Amino acid sequence: MSPERLGQFGEPPAGGPTDRGEFRRHGVSAAPGIVVGRAYLRDRERIVVPRYRVSDSEAETARFRDALGDTRAQIVAIRTDMADRMGEDHARIFDAHLLIIDDDMLSGRTRERIAEEKLNAAAAFDDIVADVLRSFGSIDDEYLKDRSMDIVDVKRRVLRNLMGRGRGKANAGPDEASVIVAHDLAPSDTAQIDRARTLAYVTDLGGRTSHTAILARSQGVPAVVGLGDLFDSVREGDMIIVDGNTGIVVVNPTESTLYEYEHEIRRFHDLEEQLLTLTGYPASTLDGKEFELGANIDMPEEIQSAIDYGAQGVGLFRTEYFFISQDELPGEEQQYAIYRRVAEDMNGRPVTIRTIDIGGDKIARYLPSAAELNPFMGWRGIRFCLTRLDIFQTQLRAIYRASAHGKVRIMFPMISSIDEVERAQEICAEVRQSLDRDGLAYDASVPLGIMIETPSSVVIADQLGKVADFFSIGTNDLIQYTIAVDRGNARIAHLYRNLHPAILRLLKQTVDAARKREIPVGVCGEMCSDPLAVLILIGLRIDSFSASPGVIPEIKRIIRSVTFDECRSLLKRVMRYRSTADIERETRKFLDSRPQNGNVNQVPN
Repeated sequence: MSPERLGQFGEPPAGGPTDRGEFRRHGVSAAPGIVVGRAYLRDRERIVVPRYRVSDSEAETARFRDALGDTRAQIVAIRTDMADRMGEDHARIFDAHLLIIDDDMLSGRTRERIAEEKLNAAAAFDDIVADVLRSFGSIDDEYLKDRSMDIVDVKRRVLRNLMGRGRGKANAGPDEASVIVAHDLAPSDTAQIDRARTLAYVTDLGGRTSHTAILARSQGVPAVVGLGDLFDSVREGDMIIVDGNTGIVVVNPTESTLYEYEHEIRRFHDLEEQLLTLTGYPASTLDGKEFELGANIDMPEEIQSAIDYGAQGVGLFRTEYFFISQDELPGEEQQYAIYRRVAEDMNGRPVTIRTIDIGGDKIARYLPSAAELNPFMGWRGIRFCLTRLDIFQTQLRAIYRASAHGKVRIMFPMISSIDEVERAQEICAEVRQSLDRDGLAYDASVPLGIMIETPSSVVIADQLGKVADFFSIGTNDLIQYTIAVDRGNARIAHLYRNLHPAILRLLKQTVDAARKREIPVGVCGEMCSDPLAVLILIGLRIDSFSASPGVIPEIKRIIRSVTFDECRSLLKRVMRYRSTADIERETRKFLDSRPQNGNVNQVPN
């Protein structure tokens, strides 16, 4: 793995800060790294849609049909170019655009409006898309909101073709290496930007699952998104600092700020180089206790990043993102192709595939569902799967078939009772029988594990351990449900604490139950990204960590800088404390006393 995959480090450009004064914005950290460079504003053309009545609706419909055809040809050309330059994985981004162009609902409703209201095609299409986008606005799920940008991108292309501007010269990017600043960046925008001239991406819109974020992480380019209104405040050529580690963007930095960040760039660069040296080493403590480090992924495109960062497998493949990115329910063959690809790409490393966890914040738009007052405690996870057996069985068939091509594990989410596990296992047995009848290959010994993420599952963990092959603790929901804290509520978000005494006791109870039943137990929540929590998890004797790929080297560094016995002693001390603050203070004191290089004297694997 090269440093470029972790982020580009630019030298401060000549000229010093402008006289407009320094200002900062805090957004979403989408890709790590820190750069200092000049701003290049990618200002998308503002399209003013004309609105008028037409006398010949049939001719206007034909014109709309031609515009769709032209748009489709343009998207295919962009897709082909990206496949040639960056590979098929990135080119698949535009498959969603082609699906939108071919969507009968969008085109059909537009044709109806042209015919019924005698409205011009541009206005009719703009109205229909606006209706669709309004439905996205009422959804809280970040991934779905990011997908709305695909629709906007296609809409702009269709409108340009309708208005005779479809073949205008594209804004290809800066002449020299710069920080790309935009209100938003659609896939077709990023596809046309020269990677060699891109220091970082900065956008007002978007989240960690937006195409800009995914592309930035795969390119090793720092990125901060979700900045709100930064674009209108920046001028072409402004000096700008992009801190992809913290999500901070500084415009027109002062000399002291530049000095501070120059030091931070060197420190971060040195740290990344140190972490890179650990890639080939085992995740073992100084006294020989070894742990498995896996990656949490949402899509196959993240596999290479996981491998580059030293993941020993996929500890959590969140399959619901594949579902909610589709316009219709994905069939068995579609799912099989995705799961097989991940299993094969991991080349014998274990891949834990979580069955669909649609519900809560991930409602798929094609699934009929009644509004729920509290969807996070409603029809989701295994509850959804056991109700919609058609969807569940199709997914299980696809996963089992993929198991013939790699080391696959199946994991059920949101377990709260032993009945749910036993019923899910019965369905798995039925699926295996159906595969036998169809003569399809699969691994009959695929482990069946469960997520421990509800307080009830912790209380009965000793019983669940009799029927499950492994536990994976989902700390995000476990903490939220236990402390009764909605992390999205700014007023009480400070109460969400990884090292709350109650959480430590629940974790210990879960691990003890797993040990009693002699099954492996891991943690796959964001708790793995907290250095203090890593020390506690080591002391608890968990078997595996699973986190975002970029976090894996830091987890390994911490593991290799301590002894298992030290962490066990630390755990015993903090378990006696009554307050979270005391636990954090004691753990921080211990962490600060450890070496920072992660011990590279042991022999690599």
